[in-house]
Amino acid sequence: MSIMLSTDEGSAEMSSPDNIRKFEYRPCRIATGFDVDFIAAGETFHGICKDVGNSGIRAIFDSSVPVESSGLLILRHPLGLLKLDAQVVYIENHQVGLEFRFNTPWECSVAIEFIASIANHSEPPLIVRFPCV
Repeated sequence: MSIMLSTDEGSAEMSSPDNIRKFEYRPCRIATGFDVDFIAAGETFHGICKDVGNSGIRAIFDSSVPVESSGLLILRHPLGLLKLDAQVVYIENHQVGLEFRFNTPWECSVAIEFIASIANHSEPPLIVRFPCV
């Protein structure tokens, strides 16, 4: 489908609406700062969750996480611990985007409830990291 515009200088053809960049909805994210671990291919990556939403997290890890790797993501918030399957969907500026992979509707509802409890937590979490000895 093409759209024709009439101007004083003649007609001009615009590109098809299919070529226009589509709007992508991005769910709300909650700024955080708690510890996370990601276990993929037998290797454990330790990091800090920068923000969390119902579909995944953005984190910074202490070492390079393989692109498109899948594994077990452990969220270690002061309010509790949540373990979920996740996949790396992007790595940009040393930040890793992990998308939750829910195996059951129950896992999804537990994750949403966990994230809602983080959002409703009135005090910012205190993060203390001890050096490895």
